[in-house]
Formats: sequence, structure tokens, C-alpha cells
Amino acid sequence: MAKVIFNKEGGLYRIAQDQAFLDANKNFFEYDYDILDITTEEFNDFKNGVKKIVSHNGSTVTFEIIDYSLDVGPLGNVLNSLYETETELKEDIKEKIEVFNNYLRFNSNKPLATTITSYITYLEGIDTSNLTPLNKTLEKHVSEQGANPVHLLELL
Repeated sequence: MAKVIFNKEGGLYRIAQDQAFLDANKNFFEYDYDILDITTEEFNDFKNGVKKIVSHNGSTVTFEIIDYSLDVGPLGNVLNSLYETETELKEDIKEKIEVFNNYLRFNSNKPLATTITSYITYLEGIDTSNLTPLNKTLEKHVSEQGANPVHLLELL
């Protein structure tokens, strides 16, 4: 079972693909958090931005589907998307790479470090010139290309 980790106030803290991943990469005491089981499908849907976590009751997590459908105006122009311009997409990629590199500076010995390093290399090689407007998360796009994305909440 995958894991969703909440702080004691109920706020979402981190996610983990399974208990082994959590045990190998965490840097906190589990008793300080509420750790709930979710299915692998729910984990992947959250990780890829298909669903968001709405709430939990201490034992069950409630999800909601996120709608990124493109709204098209009368002239055929896109009215909203997750990434409307190449600049927005490039900026998001740059910001994520910075977060990953900061994580690696202090956590290079964790098993997750290898996955993150591969993901950074993948992100640096993305040709963004014809990806926008993009009506899905970067993680969902990467997953659809057969690569293994890393969600920022996986940085245990």
C-alpha cells in the first residue's frame, strides 16, 4: 500500500509509494505524523496530478478528480491550461530542478537520490518548444512518455 503522510494538524506533509520507500528515505519520526494507506492507483493519480486530496478522517483519504480540460475561445485560442506558454513550462521545470538539487545536497545517500538524479536529467532534456499549451501536469506528461517522475511531496 502507498502512504499519505499528514501532520498532526491534518495538513498534507508527504507521500510514499510504499512502506519500504518510506522506511528507506524518511527523515522524521512516524509518531509525529498520521500515516494513512492509499492504493497504488490513488498514489499515481495524486503524483501525476489527476486527483487531489480533499480530506481525511484519520483512516480514509478522500480524493477529487482535477479537471485540466482546455477551454477554447471562439477564435480557437486556448483560454486556460496548466501551462499556457513555453516560458511557464520552462520556469516550472527550472524551479523543480532547483528543489531537487537542494534535496540532493543533503540527501545524496538516500535511495531516492538515484531516481531524482535520473529525473533531473530527463527534465533537462525535455524539448518544450511544442508542448504548450499543456493541459496536464508535468509529472503526468513525463509518466506518459514512459519516464518515472518524482513529485515534490516524495522528497522524504
